[in-house]
Amino acid sequence: MRMRATLSSSLVIAGLFAASTAWAQEPAPAAPPAAPPPAAPAAPAAEPAPAAPAAAAEAPATLPPAEAAPAPTPPPAPAAEEEAPLPAWFRIDSDASGLQLWAGATHPLADGIGLASDMYVSSVAGLSLGEFDIGPAITAGPLTLTPMIGIQFDWGAQKTAAIVPQFYAVGGVAPIYFELWAQFYLYKMFDYANSFLYTRLFVDFALSDYIAIGPEVEPTFGLGSGQDAVISLPVGGNIMFTNYGKGNTLIFFLGYETNKDDRAAADLGTGNIISDDNAVAGRLTFIHNF
Repeated sequence: MRMRATLSSSLVIAGLFAASTAWAQEPAPAAPPAAPPPAAPAAPAAEPAPAAPAAAAEAPATLPPAEAAPAPTPPPAPAAEEEAPLPAWFRIDSDASGLQLWAGATHPLADGIGLASDMYVSSVAGLSLGEFDIGPAITAGPLTLTPMIGIQFDWGAQKTAAIVPQFYAVGGVAPIYFELWAQFYLYKMFDYANSFLYTRLFVDFALSDYIAIGPEVEPTFGLGSGQDAVISLPVGGNIMFTNYGKGNTLIFFLGYETNKDDRAAADLGTGNIISDDNAVAGRLTFIHNF
């Protein structure tokens, strides 16, 4: 409905007073956030006044119903956490046993205990060896102790070569890091070759976040009748480049073979081992941890 008001000052004042009274008595309707506020309620009708030439003031007689506020949007469901990848590694060695490739991983079983496994392949002097190892990895303070059992095959000869019980202890308290290896190669049980025990020990002192140095010794002991008690005994130094790129480590061992009977060299023409006075022993190792 439309109404007209005169421009008389008394009627204007009365209209304003009536409008303010109506606003104070009627609560504002609810409206969703970010929506424009509803129009003000109409003032009570005043006594009709005689028409006069004046501007028309219009107001709606009734208010449109307020829109219901939309239901709150539920928060998005949290994304499912991705399962952490298993700790894994890849390793390349080059030493007197030729080129060796390793790869392994550890499956967590409980706090401080995992199941470690790895595969190892080597090719030297016409041999094609492959080995699989498995055993528990036990974290004890700053050390990881890993007893394992392995089986080795000679793929070229199409036969099982050895059972390989092993033990590893690695770790230390900064700035000291060490590794102790013990590998029993039981070849004799398959009439493959003489059995022996290979050991390795190095202790490195970190000079910085990128380099560590220390001594290394790698005695090998004969386990068969007629074998020397100590087959090989290289002694030397180890330099380790840590943080060699993301997840990488480079290790260089260079030593002297103190056992004269083990000073030998490979004939590059035939691949056969020939007696010599060469005494350089060592290894280059690259490790990547995933």
